[in-house]
Amino acid sequence: MNSPRHPDYLELDQLLGRAEANAGAAEVHGLLCGLLCAAGRIDRRQWDAQVFADADAQSAAVEQGRAAVQALADWTAQAINDPVLGMDLLLPADGQPLFERTAALGEWCQGYLLGLAAGGIGEDAQLPEDVAELIHDFTEISRVGFEVDDGDEDDEVAFSDVVEYVRMGVLLINDELQPLKAPPRLQ
Repeated sequence: MNSPRHPDYLELDQLLGRAEANAGAAEVHGLLCGLLCAAGRIDRRQWDAQVFADADAQSAAVEQGRAAVQALADWTAQAINDPVLGMDLLLPADGQPLFERTAALGEWCQGYLLGLAAGGIGEDAQLPEDVAELIHDFTEISRVGFEVDDGDEDDEVAFSDVVEYVRMGVLLINDELQPLKAPPRLQ
Protein backbone atom coordinates (compact mmCIF):
# COMPACT_ATOMS: atom_id res chain seq x y z
CA MET A 1 0.00 0.00 0.00
CA ASN A 2 1.39 3.42 -0.96
CA SER A 3 1.79 5.94 1.80
CA PRO A 4 0.14 9.30 1.24
CA ARG A 5 2.64 12.06 0.42
CA HIS A 6 3.76 14.26 3.30
CA PRO A 7 1.86 17.53 2.88
CA ASP A 8 3.62 20.76 2.01
CA TYR A 9 2.50 23.58 4.33
CA LEU A 10 3.02 26.46 1.92
CA GLU A 11 1.41 24.66 -1.02
CA LEU A 12 -1.66 23.73 1.02
CA ASP A 13 -1.94 27.19 2.55
CA GLN A 14 -1.87 28.78 -0.92
CA LEU A 15 -4.51 26.36 -2.25
CA LEU A 16 -6.76 27.14 0.71
CA GLY A 17 -6.25 30.86 0.17
CA ARG A 18 -7.22 30.61 -3.51
CA ALA A 19 -10.30 28.61 -2.50
CA GLU A 20 -11.25 31.31 0.02
CA ALA A 21 -11.37 28.68 2.76
CA ASN A 22 -12.29 29.63 6.31
CA ALA A 23 -8.94 28.38 7.64
CA GLY A 24 -5.30 28.06 6.69
CA ALA A 25 -3.14 24.96 6.49
CA ALA A 26 -2.18 24.78 10.17
CA GLU A 27 -5.74 25.19 11.43
CA VAL A 28 -7.09 22.65 8.92
CA HIS A 29 -4.50 20.08 10.00
CA GLY A 30 -5.39 20.70 13.64
CA LEU A 31 -9.08 20.26 12.78
CA LEU A 32 -8.41 16.92 11.09
CA CYS A 33 -6.32 15.69 14.03
CA GLY A 34 -9.04 16.73 16.48
CA LEU A 35 -11.71 14.92 14.47
CA LEU A 36 -9.58 11.78 14.41
CA CYS A 37 -8.91 11.87 18.13
CA ALA A 38 -12.55 12.53 19.04
CA ALA A 39 -14.39 10.35 16.54
CA GLY A 40 -11.75 7.87 15.40
CA ARG A 41 -12.32 8.84 11.79
CA ILE A 42 -12.38 11.89 9.57
CA ASP A 43 -15.78 12.58 8.07
CA ARG A 44 -15.47 14.70 4.92
CA ARG A 45 -18.80 16.39 5.61
CA GLN A 46 -17.54 17.64 8.96
CA TRP A 47 -14.32 19.18 7.70
CA ASP A 48 -15.96 20.46 4.53
CA ALA A 49 -18.59 22.30 6.57
CA GLN A 50 -15.86 23.90 8.68
CA VAL A 51 -13.32 24.69 5.96
CA PHE A 52 -15.38 25.51 2.88
CA ALA A 53 -18.73 26.65 4.32
CA ASP A 54 -18.55 30.09 2.71
CA ALA A 55 -16.82 29.07 -0.52
CA ASP A 56 -18.31 28.80 -4.00
CA ALA A 57 -18.94 25.05 -4.24
CA GLN A 58 -18.65 25.12 -8.05
CA SER A 59 -15.29 26.86 -8.12
CA ALA A 60 -12.29 24.99 -9.55
CA ALA A 61 -10.16 26.49 -6.75
CA VAL A 62 -12.52 25.04 -4.13
CA GLU A 63 -12.37 21.61 -5.78
CA GLN A 64 -8.57 21.78 -5.74
CA GLY A 65 -8.70 22.84 -2.10
CA ARG A 66 -11.03 19.97 -1.24
CA ALA A 67 -8.76 17.49 -3.00
CA ALA A 68 -5.75 18.84 -1.10
CA VAL A 69 -7.57 18.63 2.25
CA GLN A 70 -8.66 15.07 1.45
CA ALA A 71 -5.02 14.16 0.72
CA LEU A 72 -4.05 15.80 4.03
CA ALA A 73 -6.80 13.81 5.79
CA ASP A 74 -5.47 10.56 4.30
CA TRP A 75 -1.92 11.39 5.39
CA THR A 76 -3.10 12.47 8.85
CA ALA A 77 -5.12 9.30 9.45
CA GLN A 78 -2.09 7.18 8.65
CA ALA A 79 0.45 9.37 10.48
CA ILE A 80 -1.47 9.70 13.74
CA ASN A 81 -1.52 5.91 14.09
CA ASP A 82 2.10 5.45 13.02
CA PRO A 83 3.66 2.92 15.40
CA VAL A 84 6.95 4.88 15.40
CA LEU A 85 5.20 8.15 16.32
CA GLY A 86 5.91 9.74 12.93
CA MET A 87 3.04 12.22 13.01
CA ASP A 88 4.11 15.84 13.02
CA LEU A 89 2.22 19.12 13.05
CA LEU A 90 1.77 20.88 9.73
CA LEU A 91 3.41 24.24 10.41
CA PRO A 92 5.55 26.72 8.45
CA ALA A 93 9.13 25.64 7.77
CA ASP A 94 11.85 26.33 10.33
CA GLY A 95 13.29 29.06 8.10
CA GLN A 96 10.16 31.19 8.46
CA PRO A 97 10.06 33.95 11.11
CA LEU A 98 9.37 32.70 14.61
CA PHE A 99 6.33 34.97 15.05
CA GLU A 100 4.77 33.36 11.94
CA ARG A 101 5.42 29.83 13.18
CA THR A 102 4.11 30.74 16.64
CA ALA A 103 0.90 32.18 15.18
CA ALA A 104 0.48 29.02 13.07
CA LEU A 105 0.90 26.85 16.17
CA GLY A 106 -1.86 28.84 17.87
CA GLU A 107 -4.07 28.33 14.79
CA TRP A 108 -3.21 24.62 14.78
CA CYS A 109 -4.38 24.33 18.39
CA GLN A 110 -7.58 26.29 17.60
CA GLY A 111 -8.32 23.87 14.77
CA TYR A 112 -7.59 20.89 17.00
CA LEU A 113 -10.02 22.10 19.65
CA LEU A 114 -12.66 22.74 16.98
CA GLY A 115 -12.09 19.22 15.64
CA LEU A 116 -12.54 17.71 19.09
CA ALA A 117 -15.82 19.60 19.50
CA ALA A 118 -17.03 18.67 16.00
CA GLY A 119 -16.12 15.05 16.74
CA GLY A 120 -18.28 14.99 19.86
CA ILE A 121 -15.95 16.02 22.70
CA GLY A 122 -17.83 18.84 24.39
CA GLU A 123 -16.74 21.04 27.28
CA ASP A 124 -18.73 18.86 29.69
CA ALA A 125 -17.18 15.57 28.48
CA GLN A 126 -15.84 13.28 31.17
CA LEU A 127 -12.22 12.81 30.12
CA PRO A 128 -9.20 11.20 31.73
CA GLU A 129 -7.33 13.76 33.84
CA ASP A 130 -4.25 13.82 31.58
CA VAL A 131 -6.41 14.41 28.49
CA ALA A 132 -8.35 17.22 30.16
CA GLU A 133 -5.06 18.85 31.21
CA LEU A 134 -3.67 18.65 27.68
CA ILE A 135 -6.85 20.15 26.22
CA HIS A 136 -6.56 22.98 28.74
CA ASP A 137 -2.93 23.53 27.71
CA PHE A 138 -3.87 23.51 24.01
CA THR A 139 -6.52 26.13 24.77
CA GLU A 140 -3.85 28.32 26.33
CA ILE A 141 -1.47 27.75 23.40
CA SER A 142 -4.26 28.68 20.97
CA ARG A 143 -4.25 32.15 22.53
CA VAL A 144 -0.52 32.60 21.99
CA GLY A 145 0.94 35.93 21.05
CA PHE A 146 4.46 36.89 20.12
CA GLU A 147 5.79 40.38 20.67
CA VAL A 148 9.48 40.07 19.78
CA ASP A 149 10.63 40.96 16.26
CA ASP A 150 13.33 38.32 15.96
CA GLY A 151 13.53 35.27 18.17
CA ASP A 152 16.85 34.27 19.64
CA GLU A 153 18.19 30.76 20.10
CA ASP A 154 16.40 30.36 23.45
CA ASP A 155 13.09 31.33 21.81
CA GLU A 156 13.69 28.77 19.05
CA VAL A 157 14.37 26.04 21.59
CA ALA A 158 11.29 27.00 23.60
CA PHE A 159 9.15 26.98 20.45
CA SER A 160 10.48 23.53 19.45
CA ASP A 161 9.72 22.24 22.94
CA VAL A 162 6.13 23.50 22.77
CA VAL A 163 5.62 21.98 19.31
CA GLU A 164 6.92 18.63 20.60
CA TYR A 165 4.68 18.90 23.67
CA VAL A 166 1.64 19.45 21.44
CA ARG A 167 2.65 16.65 19.06
CA MET A 168 3.13 14.12 21.86
CA GLY A 169 -0.03 15.38 23.58
CA VAL A 170 -2.07 14.71 20.44
CA LEU A 171 -0.66 11.19 20.22
CA LEU A 172 -1.49 10.60 23.89
CA ILE A 173 -5.02 11.97 23.50
CA ASN A 174 -5.54 9.81 20.44
CA ASP A 175 -4.30 6.75 22.34
CA GLU A 176 -6.57 7.52 25.31
CA LEU A 177 -9.70 8.28 23.27
CA GLN A 178 -9.14 5.85 20.37
CA PRO A 179 -7.08 2.96 21.74
CA LEU A 180 -5.87 0.53 19.13
CA LYS A 181 -7.92 -2.59 19.24
CA ALA A 182 -5.96 -5.76 19.79
CA PRO A 183 -6.62 -8.45 17.20
CA PRO A 184 -9.04 -11.10 18.41
CA ARG A 185 -7.42 -14.10 20.00
CA LEU A 186 -7.73 -17.40 18.23
CA GLN A 187 -9.13 -20.15 20.38
